[in-house]
Amino acid sequence: MQRQMKPRRHGDTEAPPCLRVSVVIFLSLAAVGCTVHPDGENQERQSALHAGAPYEPPIAQRQLPPLPDKPTVDDLVRYALQTNPDVERSYWEWRSALEQIPIDGTQATNLAISAGTILNRGSFSGDRTTIGAQNDPMSDIVLPDKLSAAAHRSLEAARAAAKRFRQAQLDLRSKVISAYDDYALTAELIRLGNQSVQLLQATASITEARNRAASSSQQDVLKSRNELDLARNNVANLQSQLPAQLAALNALLGREASAPIAPPAALPPARPVQYSDQQLLDLLAKANPQLLALADEIRGKQQSIRLAKLQYIPDFSLSANTDLAGMAQNLSGMITLPLLRHEALDAAIAQAKANLRASEAARRRTKSDLAAQAIMDIATLRDADRQLQLFEQAILPRSRQEVALTRAAYESATATLLDLLDSQRSLIDTEQLVVTLRITRDKRLADLESLAAAPIQPAP
Repeated sequence: MQRQMKPRRHGDTEAPPCLRVSVVIFLSLAAVGCTVHPDGENQERQSALHAGAPYEPPIAQRQLPPLPDKPTVDDLVRYALQTNPDVERSYWEWRSALEQIPIDGTQATNLAISAGTILNRGSFSGDRTTIGAQNDPMSDIVLPDKLSAAAHRSLEAARAAAKRFRQAQLDLRSKVISAYDDYALTAELIRLGNQSVQLLQATASITEARNRAASSSQQDVLKSRNELDLARNNVANLQSQLPAQLAALNALLGREASAPIAPPAALPPARPVQYSDQQLLDLLAKANPQLLALADEIRGKQQSIRLAKLQYIPDFSLSANTDLAGMAQNLSGMITLPLLRHEALDAAIAQAKANLRASEAARRRTKSDLAAQAIMDIATLRDADRQLQLFEQAILPRSRQEVALTRAAYESATATLLDLLDSQRSLIDTEQLVVTLRITRDKRLADLESLAAAPIQPAP
């Protein structure tokens, strides 16, 4: 039997297939195709990829910079910047924060496709089969302004994470310099101790010779021997500290605790300070990564306020259905009004404002704390410079001359052993004070460079 087609009534039009396809495409784009990428995101991603190039390969596959047999502190810093776990963790936290931008800038809903048919004696036809598209009924479609505010907030959080990665690099540099300085100081004190042992050994020999010649007492012999043994004990005590200091330095470099690093043959050279005190404080206020990170967080909190206010704007849902025969189509929408959540929305706005004020207060406190720390470091640095000039140019040369004159007087029996030992102790104490001042100065300078964001970057 030939099927007869029903006559089309006047005014009836069959929706063309392209219309049905357009409806489905529109819903697809509206539901899942909207992602906001704020200005500055690509630049931040490029910066992260450039800064993180050393961290991309697993640690076992990285081409690490070689360490010389006798590395300088700069060699150690370059190595540590590629291997230190804390710095690497800070970098991946930056990368993680960057990936939050498209997460927050994308519609939370999904595209839901539905289909249905009416079976008639085991068969179906196109006019009884429908296909529909809609957004996930559990998640509404939000306006682009809301996505924009959320994406900008995440961008500011990523920028703050970048600053904290930078601070982690600077802190690591300061820690490596401090650990290396401790290692170098102990090695220098051992050298001074060995010189003292040689000096006391010579004194003991002279005293024993004078005792045999009956020009010195047995008490002088015992005193000289005690001084010699104490000096040797001091050297041994210093040598016992080297393994622990080496382990601390290797920990910063991500190496085995006992991995060898030759103690420096001399103290690191003094680095000049090319800024005035006020210039250092101004540089800190302008370039300190902690302050810059808090400024980024404050901008993020401002976006949180904007996002909280946008929650008053209704969200909506869309759906479209059509039968396969093209006889009927249905397009519907729904608006979700936040009428019953006004107290929660008011509270969210108030909370966002309170968080902003808290961040502003935290930044003021951090700025004051950093300035106070910088002033203390500057004062210690300047005082160390003053003392070093005094000791190295005046006191230390006179102390060495005094020891030489007292030794000559002792050998000619015009001075006592006690006079000689006192002059020798004074010289040893002065030399130890000088090297300690030099190390203290270097540490405080490293701290200042960390506060003022010295230009230290990972080696390519």
